[in-house]
This record gives sequence, structure tokens and C-alpha cells, in this order.
Amino acid sequence: MNIVKKTVAKVAMAAGIFTPALVFADTFDSAAIGQQIASVIMGFVAMVSAVGMAAITVILAIQGFKMAWSMIKSVK
Repeated sequence: MNIVKKTVAKVAMAAGIFTPALVFADTFDSAAIGQQIASVIMGFVAMVSAVGMAAITVILAIQGFKMAWSMIKSVK
């Protein structure tokens, strides 16, 4: 009997969850979801590119300071 009660509770919960989804199914637009996903991915790509360029700039600046310091030390 407990198994039946648990199954009935699960079915009722599923019906409660999916009924609003079925009501709003007529306004579902898969193209809009794809467009939102593409815009989020492009934003992520832009962010990763910006972080990469900043890292490269910092690495080049450090190398430049090392080269300048070695030149200064060699002049002494």
C-alpha cells in the first residue's frame, strides 16, 4: 500500500509540475531559446578572449621589465 501511495504522490507532483508547462506550450519558441544560448556563448567567448589578451599583455610587460633590468645590470 505504501508503494501505491508513493506512486500516486509522484504522479500528482508530476501533474502539478507539467500542467503549467502544457498550458504555456503554445508560446514555446525554440528559436528564441537557441538565440539566447548563442548570445550567452558569444558573451563567454568575448570574456575569455579579453582575459587571455590581458594575461598576454601582463606576461609581455613582465618580460620587458626583465629584459630592461638585465640590460641595466649589464651596463653597471
